[in-house]
Amino acid sequence: MHKQRHPSSNYARILFRHLRLSEENHQGYFQGTNVSYDELMSLDGTISGDDLSRMYRNALAISDKEDIGLSVGLQLHLSAHGPLGVATYSGPNLRTALTLLATYGQTRTEFFDISLSEHPKGLKVNFAETRDLGDLRVFVTESVFSGLFSAIHFFVGSGQFNGECLFAYPKPSYGRVYRDRFGHKITFDHSATEVIVPEPLLSTPSIVADPVLHQQAVAICEAHLQQIRTGEITQTERSTEQVISKLISDNPGKLWTLNDVAANLHLSPRTLIRKLNAEGTTFQRVRDSLAKQQVISYLAEASLSIESIGHLVGFSDTSSFRRSFKRWFGETPSQYRARSQKS
Repeated sequence: MHKQRHPSSNYARILFRHLRLSEENHQGYFQGTNVSYDELMSLDGTISGDDLSRMYRNALAISDKEDIGLSVGLQLHLSAHGPLGVATYSGPNLRTALTLLATYGQTRTEFFDISLSEHPKGLKVNFAETRDLGDLRVFVTESVFSGLFSAIHFFVGSGQFNGECLFAYPKPSYGRVYRDRFGHKITFDHSATEVIVPEPLLSTPSIVADPVLHQQAVAICEAHLQQIRTGEITQTERSTEQVISKLISDNPGKLWTLNDVAANLHLSPRTLIRKLNAEGTTFQRVRDSLAKQQVISYLAEASLSIESIGHLVGFSDTSSFRRSFKRWFGETPSQYRARSQKS
């Protein structure tokens, strides 16, 4: 049992790939940690904060780019944040998205506690370090800020943010790049690291808002948060099939392809196929098996329409969902539901 909240290993894999490291050339990345290449690629889910900090320092030593925190941050799209990313983009507006990031941020990072407070100009997002980041402060802040701005840009569009960003460290030599990433109102050497989001932006709606999908994703985030708070987080090695199943379950509403999953897990499609073959299965078999389980569970909920259920398992139109369902079960979803209710 681990009562510490450990960051997702997904971020370590993103950084590994960003540095263009490989199975044959990776030793420096893991130096001084308790993590091996095989363990990182086994997709166990989390890495201790100490090991992740060491990896970050190793990455800074390996890279010749001063602004690596900003460059790797460009890859931290909402999809990189698991169910929290889904809850963010499926919600009604930017204010809700920021509230979710503050409420459930600790399910994704242990380096900052994120809090919100009302501000005369709108909403203030505060990033308080949970440990003294020292030489990692700039790198970690840039990475986490990039994650925040992936949400902001999703709602308001890239280059449209007109709020303020305040950083609790001196301006780096490449500080001009901050204006391109975080807007034109940048302040360094501030007493705290904060973002002030103007009131008019907070009501910006999501173009893909989906109440049912949003509710599902928030419920997953809440369950993860409760596990952290109660210390019920266990570190057990999971099979590739289990990892894929969890990825799909944690991100309802998306019809995953092999390439999608490989990219999300930061593996090559060939490596993913090899791992599944070693377990005696295929991606199609795993995806269909999980979809069947999910559909049966959703059909038991009388409040969910057939159309909503199809959307939750990733089908963009009801007719495609009905055809797949009939292929799986030999009858339509409505027939299955009616028969189940009678029995």
